[in-house]
Amino acid sequence: MTSNFKSTLASYQINVKSRLIIVHTSGEWTLQTDMAYLSDLGEAMQSMRGNTWAVLVDMRGWLVPKSVSTSPLKSDVTLDRRNQKLECWIVDELSQGDALMPYFTQSGIVPERFMDPQEAYSCLQNAGYISSLDTIQALRSLEPHSK
Repeated sequence: MTSNFKSTLASYQINVKSRLIIVHTSGEWTLQTDMAYLSDLGEAMQSMRGNTWAVLVDMRGWLVPKSVSTSPLKSDVTLDRRNQKLECWIVDELSQGDALMPYFTQSGIVPERFMDPQEAYSCLQNAGYISSLDTIQALRSLEPHSK
């Protein structure tokens, strides 16, 4: 499954590879983009039913205005993270994503943040969600960011 959304302000891409959901977000988020993203992410999570799984989010270059992160329209959104075991974020700075933490309270998942993508890949590999150097190279090929 692959979902893509692009506008002049924001974009995201969601890919499902085995037991891993790979997400790239970028640009300045709008409430419309956020709601579309949450719907697509929920579908990707549903596809993981019955398996343990992890999420890798590359959020470098992603900006979320407070009006979006605290919107009351999002209070009814619940993502099914029942079998999720790990979430790794690749960030521009370690405080990036702080506004998302309340959405993880009930899940028991605490996203791990990394500024170096290789450290995120190693975390996923150590937990058994990516298996080899080939998988890491495939993940790198999905990266929209080049450094």
